[in-house]
Amino acid sequence: SQPAQVIRVMRGIIYPASNVVFAAQGDDPAKVKPAADPSLATDPLMSTYGGWEAVANASVALIESARLLEVPRACSNGKPAPIASATWKKGLSQLREAGQAALKAAQAKNQDQVLDAADKITTACATCHDKYREKTPRCTE
Repeated sequence: SQPAQVIRVMRGIIYPASNVVFAAQGDDPAKVKPAADPSLATDPLMSTYGGWEAVANASVALIESARLLEVPRACSNGKPAPIASATWKKGLSQLREAGQAALKAAQAKNQDQVLDAADKITTACATCHDKYREKTPRCTE
């Protein structure tokens, strides 16, 4: 079978993981109350693996998703993702760095460090989005 399109990796992994880190900027993950049944929680911060552990897990998802985006796959328009381009590679490098910063912040349980990590995530996303997503046709060099 073919690898998932870039949009599925973004929406299924990167977007939700980023949102966990972004949420930790304003709400102390240690103070997020678990869901009534944490094993069924759709919000990672309220799940069985919630709080700062959810931030750490989301950080690892960001780091590892960079590896997924090195694999040849199609964009949502069917064109091949430009994985060999300098911009794509730069964005993935920034995504790894952002994930590492978020992981360190989670391990330190430090919201100030989360602010820096969130900024790095935003920058990494913009690197590729500005070139490949925000124009027509998408996913072209």
